[in-house]
Amino acid sequence: MSVFFLSNRNSCRSQMAEAILKNLDENLEIYSAGLDPVDHVSPIAIEVMKEIGIDLQPSVPKRSEEFLNHEFDYLITVGEGTLEELKIPSIRYKRKMHLGFRSPYKNSKSHDEIRDKCIKVRDELILELSYFYDHILKPQKE
Repeated sequence: MSVFFLSNRNSCRSQMAEAILKNLDENLEIYSAGLDPVDHVSPIAIEVMKEIGIDLQPSVPKRSEEFLNHEFDYLITVGEGTLEELKIPSIRYKRKMHLGFRSPYKNSKSHDEIRDKCIKVRDELILELSYFYDHILKPQKE
């Protein structure tokens, strides 16, 4: 079973999603990438994930083009906007889902504001991905 998380920068939301799902089941093939990735994972995302015992420190943002030769069971977009608005590259997948999360950095003026938004995204991702794993992925594995 393989899952690919796609976002714009691959520095926060998709990194957290990948790590949360890996934490639920290390036997799944889970990847994340960005349409226009930055050169580092968000230090604030690293900080809020560490609070729940998940280390993002070794992660590095990746380009979506690196995965054009793969086929995934699930492509999950975690960026802003609706699924129809997103420009998804030619990545092959069997099923597509969209979990729309605003960037914690957008319209934020302070570290604390960004951190609070990252915590909200993290907690929502935990809920959504726990449900996805328990009700969709796990039954398919059995």
